[in-house]
Amino acid sequence: MNKVLIDTNILIYGMDESSEFHKKSKEILTNNKFNLYITTKNISEYFAVCTKLKIDKKIVLGFYNDIKENTITLYPNNKSIIKFEILFKKYFPVGNRVYDLEIVSVMLANNVKYLATFNTKDFENINEVTLVNN
Repeated sequence: MNKVLIDTNILIYGMDESSEFHKKSKEILTNNKFNLYITTKNISEYFAVCTKLKIDKKIVLGFYNDIKENTITLYPNNKSIIKFEILFKKYFPVGNRVYDLEIVSVMLANNVKYLATFNTKDFENINEVTLVNN
């Protein structure tokens, strides 16, 4: 079974039934071949996007509770900070790409190599991870 980190966009599309990515997101979120992980950065991004879109609080919290029950939450630590520093020097990201590298550094510190995302452009040049989007 593969360890797969769920990027924030998978969460948003998984909740949003009107999204063109809803069905694929649900397939990823319910795939029994994956052990699903999430970082605290993804959780805060999820809430930021949901509040920006003014999604009903009950829906946001209900979906979040489902995510908590079905994923393992990863936290930054000393090992991830060292990974982040190495990645930053290697890729020298600009703007929001810094946050993407933070997510990757937490993944790598926890031996998670697969990342489920539809925002492949954000991670396409990061050789340390393998993208999953179907």
